[in-house]
Amino acid sequence: MKPIFKIPLKYGLIGSLFGIILIIVLFYSNRHPLLIPPMFDFRIILFGLFIFFGLKEFREYYNGGILNFWQGMVISFIMYMMIGVVVGVFIIAFANLVPEFLEGYITGTIKGMELEKSRLLTEGSITISEEEFNRQVTLLKETSPMLLAVDYIIKSCFIGFFLAIIISVILRRTEKRF
Repeated sequence: MKPIFKIPLKYGLIGSLFGIILIIVLFYSNRHPLLIPPMFDFRIILFGLFIFFGLKEFREYYNGGILNFWQGMVISFIMYMMIGVVVGVFIIAFANLVPEFLEGYITGTIKGMELEKSRLLTEGSITISEEEFNRQVTLLKETSPMLLAVDYIIKSCFIGFFLAIIISVILRRTEKRF
């Protein structure tokens, strides 16, 4: 297998294991992992570390000290997608095995919406009606484990994409032409 696929698969699987462990630890320490604000999301550090070390290994040990931007983006894409999908599948299984996981997410999200209710209904540049607010709460109560997993994967793509750009630019090293 070519290193451009072998390295992200290796780091993706290891990163998936870390992601799963973090979800379990956070959940059982009464801190629901899917209710953490985006700026404190553990995926930022997780993806950052694994993308950095994966690209560095590819550049130094398999590509003669050279890393093109496109190589960094491809390797990073495979890594963060693998982590997102594997952890997403785990979320489906975990939410089905431990119903409190899904219930905790729904309850926590509804509490957050209730705390922001007055701002959502009257304040701010964008407001919603009481009817729309109640409709959103009703829809939230119908959330499924599959929806949690899809949400996790989509958010992982956004986080991973922006980190991939930054880290690929930082680690990029092209051949000397002179």
